[in-house]
Amino acid sequence: MSREREEERPTQAADAAAWWFTRLQDEAAGGEDWLEFEQWLGASPAHAAAYERLESLWTELDGVKAEVAAALDAPVSLGAYRAARARRPGVSRRVWLGAGAAMAASLVAGVIGVSNLSPVTTASHETAPGETRQLALADGTKVWLNAGSHMEVRFERRARRVEMADGEAVFDVMHDPRRPFLIDTGDREVRVVGTRFNLRQRADAFALTVSRGVVEVRPSGAPGAAPMRVTAGQRLVHRQGAPSAVVTSVDPDSAFAWTRGQLVYSDAPLSEVAADLSRSLATTVQVADAATGRMRFTGVLALDDKDAVIRRLEAFASVRAERGPQGVVLRPRQASSSQ
Repeated sequence: MSREREEERPTQAADAAAWWFTRLQDEAAGGEDWLEFEQWLGASPAHAAAYERLESLWTELDGVKAEVAAALDAPVSLGAYRAARARRPGVSRRVWLGAGAAMAASLVAGVIGVSNLSPVTTASHETAPGETRQLALADGTKVWLNAGSHMEVRFERRARRVEMADGEAVFDVMHDPRRPFLIDTGDREVRVVGTRFNLRQRADAFALTVSRGVVEVRPSGAPGAAPMRVTAGQRLVHRQGAPSAVVTSVDPDSAFAWTRGQLVYSDAPLSEVAADLSRSLATTVQVADAATGRMRFTGVLALDDKDAVIRRLEAFASVRAERGPQGVVLRPRQASSSQ
């Protein structure tokens, strides 16, 4: 390869990085856009380096929004722009345009020379049995946390991280291509940029249902593993220790029903129903034995009144509920009638 060609490559990579950065900022960017971007990013080390430089610059500017607003009212200085080019020789003029030319050129005298990084923020969120909670995270992401759930949130410069080893939540993730939104459930890692989905991690069972956008799921601690992509109208189910996961087409509305005070089941084991009711009703509900727990249930339970919910379950699932000081025990109706 000629020396002239080598000198041309950084400029081309930087121009392409600016184009991708601008394209992915658009709310209309979809799953195909992100797949193409990942292919471009991995095609050459120069691509990754160029995008890294642009992303770092944008992150530095993110911490000085007040100065940005003031600078936008000031005339753009050609001298400041040239000074910026001299201090960052690897970035072309078109990259500056892609990252916001007027803002960058106006701020360079007082901002570019100072490292002003976004601080790391952490938070812990938990719901008790019988409690659900709606949250707005620091980045604008909306979360609806189901009963008996716990999650740890850590926002870093390059990533937004959530740990949820036990719980269920609806996530409406704020679009931010600079910082992917990563959820670690212990066995699976979920990667999103901007989308809406329901994530359930209970015991060894993982389920993710997407209503908007694209979500990537891969084994935790295996960043090089090929991800499984789940799109709107799909559900991924995985059991801890299983070699693979299963993706099916579903009506996402059923997975989100708990946010409307309903539990929707399709051929679910009664043990799962009992565990869900324990969390949702703040009352211990358990099956009498393993055989009872394996009974299947299909139906909709409205979470309006504790006694009413149990009565509906008795009618729909052919079980009898024995109420006592320790909670509710579900037994097969046939067994109870013979006693």
